[in-house]
Amino acid sequence: MAKCWLLLLLLLAFLLPAAHAKSCHPNDLRALRGFARNLGGGGVLLRAEWSGASCCGWEGVGCDSSSGRVTVLRLPRYGLTGPIPGASLEGLAQLEELFLGSNSFVGSLPEELFSLAGLRKLSLESNELTGKLSSRLGELKNLTFLNLSVNRFSGRLPDVFGDLMSLDHLAMHSNGLSGSLPPSLSSLSSLSELNLRNNSLSGPIARVNFSGMPLLASVDFSTNNLSGSLPVSLADCSALKSLTLANNQLVGTIPSWIGELDNLRCLDISNNSLVGEVPKGLTCLKCLATADRSVGMAFTNMPLYVKRNRRVLQQQPNVLSGSNNTVRSGGGNVLSGDNNTVISGNNNTLSGTNNTVVSGSNNVLTGSNHVVSGSNNVVSDTSHVVNGSSNTVSGRNNMVTGNNNTVSGSNHVIFGNNKVVTGG
Repeated sequence: MAKCWLLLLLLLAFLLPAAHAKSCHPNDLRALRGFARNLGGGGVLLRAEWSGASCCGWEGVGCDSSSGRVTVLRLPRYGLTGPIPGASLEGLAQLEELFLGSNSFVGSLPEELFSLAGLRKLSLESNELTGKLSSRLGELKNLTFLNLSVNRFSGRLPDVFGDLMSLDHLAMHSNGLSGSLPPSLSSLSSLSELNLRNNSLSGPIARVNFSGMPLLASVDFSTNNLSGSLPVSLADCSALKSLTLANNQLVGTIPSWIGELDNLRCLDISNNSLVGEVPKGLTCLKCLATADRSVGMAFTNMPLYVKRNRRVLQQQPNVLSGSNNTVRSGGGNVLSGDNNTVISGNNNTLSGTNNTVVSGSNNVLTGSNHVVSGSNNVVSDTSHVVNGSSNTVSGRNNMVTGNNNTVSGSNHVIFGNNKVVTGG
């Protein structure tokens, strides 16, 4: 009998901590009930599920096993609507993780949120939150994970990241953030992922010094209005696997140090105003595919890589040399090299190969494989396509359409009327 009592006592001793862990601190119980009470949409279901007093067993709630205090609140994709109940969240004094993404929360970030000094992970992505980001964000000094992406936040990024030294993941993409990059981003020495794409950020990208970010593996600043040249400080990010800076206003040459980033697997710097050749070292990177568009490769085709960084000019007259240049409008431009395009304008002179004149007149082209439309153009050498009227075409293997053209040479295909043809 004594042995039975001993076994019973041992069993109770084993079960009691578990029971205690599922109990709920009165302040936390009150805060959670207030949180659910102030929500619409899925809040009705939440209030039905959150019954009784053992909140540590409720849906989306996690507690510390020793103290029984609520440390985790995870309710993503729960259909919750309305403003975030800040006053109720403030009652969860020991909260460390708050995940409320993919709901329909509206309004600005509640001020009470910034009093949760122990918060380590905050994810509010894919809601309808608005307003400017408060400088009080810097009070959450223990944050390691911050995701405010896909909302409607606007205004400047607060320059408070020097207070968030533990951050290893920072994502605020797809908002309406504007202004320049805050220099305090340079202080995030623990950061591994930085994603600010699809905003309206402007100013020099070099406002961020990446040299102090040895763990940085992913950077995405694409689809903003950032300017300047690629910051050389990125060369110090030896762990970098993904660099995406497409659709900005970056200028200068494609730097050779990109070819020294041995771990780079994804590179997209397209649709900027970069010039020059692709560094040879870049094509030697073992991790960066160069032949096909493999899964995870945002940009792999090297010829396309160059074409998307063509120089674009709208002033006149311009003198351009090299390849893959574009003149959108103007006249009196002089272009040499290959794969140049004049979209409109007059009195342009082009030499080289594979050049295109989309519209305009009085252009002079030499070389081969040109495509020309307009009038009063002079085209010489071989294998051109010429449309329009009153053009002078010489060479071989040209296709000519229109009227009043003067064609000399041999092996032409000619359509239209009033042609003057000389040669074989």
